[in-house]
Amino acid sequence: MQPIVANDLTIGYGKKTIASGINFVLEKNDLIVIIGPNGAGKTTLIKTILGIIPPLSGYVEVLGCPAKHVCPHRKRIGYVPQIGRVPKDFPATLLDVVLSGLYPHKERFSKIGKEEKLLAMRAISEMGLSKKINEQFGKLSGGQQKRGLVARALIGHPDALFFDEPTSGVDVAAASDFRKKIIELKEKEGIPILIVTHDVNPYIPYLTKILVIGRGKVRVGGIELLRDIEFLKSVYGESIKVLEIEGKFYLLSGDFHDV
Repeated sequence: MQPIVANDLTIGYGKKTIASGINFVLEKNDLIVIIGPNGAGKTTLIKTILGIIPPLSGYVEVLGCPAKHVCPHRKRIGYVPQIGRVPKDFPATLLDVVLSGLYPHKERFSKIGKEEKLLAMRAISEMGLSKKINEQFGKLSGGQQKRGLVARALIGHPDALFFDEPTSGVDVAAASDFRKKIIELKEKEGIPILIVTHDVNPYIPYLTKILVIGRGKVRVGGIELLRDIEFLKSVYGESIKVLEIEGKFYLLSGDFHDV
């Protein structure tokens, strides 16, 4: 696949700049984790690449398509947004929600066919939710809803996957299971993945790059970024801690709620 590229990107809303000088490349087999304190611009960055928010300046290229304004290739990115629990009376089944992932790829007003329903059922099965296929989406657990949204993202055979706080709002066991599925998609399928998270630690053995953003600072690199405690303090504040135990790094930021 061709890469997703951010070149000297400035993000924000209206005339308000949140972060600038953002440069990175997401390629096949990459797992890039975006970390930083609340309000740093992590979600804004993802939405800018997806075309939901326009860049203030700089350049985005999506799978070979210059994407400063409109880029049809953006529909080839599977996106799992950060959401709270869906209300229990939400009038759609799990199958309905997963099938909605095909809408960007279909002609307007065209109907869903049998083959497409089989695709949805396969994606649901891959996420371990076959027994829930006809259940109301809002009545599923938080972890099941998250996995349903991944099935929705996968049904369009994406060239890349973006996750925004994929394990927020779910219990510890569900979060662990969910992270294993994300890593499996990267390791076995080779799908490049971009993750916004407050907890980089579970991904450290698998990530290829870390993007740290906050307080007007941006830096992209490998695990060595976690050794630069002075830089991390300039982003998170004095409370940040990095532990190295038996060659493994653990970032303790005290930052557990993204907005």
